[in-house]
Amino acid sequence: MDKLIHNDKGNATISNDGATIMKLLDVVHPAAKILVDIAKSQESEVGDGTTRVVLFAEKFLKEAKLFIEDGVHSKSYM
Repeated sequence: MDKLIHNDKGNATISNDGATIMKLLDVVHPAAKILVDIAKSQESEVGDGTTRVVLFAEKFLKEAKLFIEDGVHSKSYM
């Protein structure tokens, strides 16, 4: 599905490419920046699948959040 992205400078972009959309985002949140970096890495290494890796990473972050909220330290299982 195509998305129309319009910025405050008056530029408009229509794309269905996840990498293009991620490049246009002005991200501030640290976790969101990680997702943008993942998309950029996937695009540069493989050239495809950016949306899929962002969705996978989102699921991993969502699952990790539950452990963090329960107080489980990330090195507890190493």
